[in-house]
Formats: sequence, structure tokens, C-alpha cells
Amino acid sequence: MFRTLSYVGASAVLVFIASEISAQQLQHRPPEQNPRVVICKVMETHTSREPAVSVLVFHQRDRADAERLKELLQKSVDGGTVEFRAGENSQWRPAAVARLKSCFGRGLLILPAGPEPLAAGETFLLRFPVVTLTRD
Repeated sequence: MFRTLSYVGASAVLVFIASEISAQQLQHRPPEQNPRVVICKVMETHTSREPAVSVLVFHQRDRADAERLKELLQKSVDGGTVEFRAGENSQWRPAAVARLKSCFGRGLLILPAGPEPLAAGETFLLRFPVVTLTRD
């Protein structure tokens, strides 16, 4: 009886460790292989001085990512925090995201106005938080 319980306990520990390792691997994969990261393309950019923000209308760069971006945008809370990275050597920066309900497959990225706003046609990586994937 004790042996059976110890096998069950050991199995539970191994499952927990495996799920933790899997979650860590998901976090450390290259952005292009992470299911919560989508390569996006800027369609329009608008910048305001007061309030100092930039607003980007975007969609997925690759047609194959259309469904995944749609799901991530639907699960995210309008105005929810995401991160974006505009260049290979740049840092992840926070921004707010909203789904444009009137434009299929389009999103709105709201970020503090900076010295280098993204221009129409540029690409960037958009990373959604883990909680976005688990919300129903």
C-alpha cells in the first residue's frame, strides 16, 4: 500500500515538474515559435501631442497567423497590456491593445508617444500575456 502511494505521489510530482518545464520552455522559445507572439504589420500610425500617445492600426504579417491573432485579440481585454518589440535588438515595451470590431482581423495598439514611432508598413512582434491564453 505504501509503495503504491509513493508511486502515485512521485507521478504527481513528475507531472508538476514537466508542466513547469513546459511553461518555462514556452517563455524561452524564440518569439517566432511562441504561440502568444505574433509578427504584425503596421497599417496606419497616428500620433498626438496631448495626450502624448501613438496609435497603430495593425494586422498579422503572415496570413497563417490570422486565426491565432484573432483568438488572442478576442481573449484580451480592450485596453489590456501587451508588449511589443520593433527591432531585433530592441527591448520589449508595454502598450495597450484593443480589437477593432468593425475591421476583421485588425487591432489597435496604443503606446506612449516616443521619438521613433512605427511607420505604416513596418513590422513588429506583439506578445500577449500568459493570462490571455487561459481566460474563457
